[in-house]
Amino acid sequence: MDDKEFWRSEKVAFLALASVKGVGFWTIQKIAQSGAGYKDLLKEPEKAGLDKIFREAGFDGLEGQEKLWNVGLASARNLAASAVVLLFKNEPSFPSKLRKIPDAPEWLFVQGNVENLEKHAVAIVGTRKPSDDGLFLTRYVVSSLAKSGFVTVSGLALGIDQIAHSESVRYQLPTIAVLGTGILQNYPKGSEPLRLKILQAGGTVITEYLPEQSYSAENFVRRNRLQAALGDILIPAEWQIKSGTAHTVKFAHKYEKRIINVYLPGTMPDKPELDFSANSYGAINLQIPFDTNKLMNEYNLISNSKTQSEIAQSIPTEITTPVDESVSSSSNTVDSSENSESGQLPLI
Repeated sequence: MDDKEFWRSEKVAFLALASVKGVGFWTIQKIAQSGAGYKDLLKEPEKAGLDKIFREAGFDGLEGQEKLWNVGLASARNLAASAVVLLFKNEPSFPSKLRKIPDAPEWLFVQGNVENLEKHAVAIVGTRKPSDDGLFLTRYVVSSLAKSGFVTVSGLALGIDQIAHSESVRYQLPTIAVLGTGILQNYPKGSEPLRLKILQAGGTVITEYLPEQSYSAENFVRRNRLQAALGDILIPAEWQIKSGTAHTVKFAHKYEKRIINVYLPGTMPDKPELDFSANSYGAINLQIPFDTNKLMNEYNLISNSKTQSEIAQSIPTEITTPVDESVSSSSNTVDSSENSESGQLPLI
């Protein structure tokens, strides 16, 4: 089996496992970290202690294996219809910024432009209930990035996040939305029009959660580490010391990212988070508009460094691993190499 066929089979098997009631995110996470193959576990679920769960779900024996494989194929086609790509951490095309963090995701669902995940980026996050000052500062920061070549990163949440995304679209900046739910979930409710605008404008939507996985407080905390990892700079436009955004700030410090707070003249005494993050995490506090030149200098420091994709392009091609994103056929049973009934299944 060639490398392309191997990854395709593993992804169909992964999606099949994800569809089984009783096999959730953390179970599959443990399987991934053990190094076991997903396709092998469909044949021998007892190796992961899943045989009882498979029996109770009606996927027992050879007939059950084939039935479950076809469920995986159907899930793959459903994702492909929404232009969603599934990447595993060990694949060459997996985002390098995410692979190198100590708590890297084992897989990633990506909708939209995958290349954005390798570009210089500014993560702009904050409260779901922003003040007028917070809204102004978010718009100011995004406008300062116009024509910079950066992408922006945020979480599609109400408040600061959605403003960061919508303003990015306004200034033709590709923007990355990092979800705290599955890729097929509509959360927060009513965010679909903005999500569509992000994709139409060349942006990207990503998540590590299973396609239909719902939200939880824990999911959003874990999601925040991906925002911090993708951003070369983190700008928490408006936040508090005890908040979801505070987790993002902490992750950014852990990953040795630049953290920049922005504030308006005369408001610093009312913002204890500024001194807190400066003292605890080495954050830089910039007064807007007077410190705008300092903000631009921070952007220049990042933009003058090479991205991982630029580093890869500078290496002689004969020693790099090519990424083939072509479309080809897949098997329709666990052991068969015949084409799927649709003839073609995108390499997801």
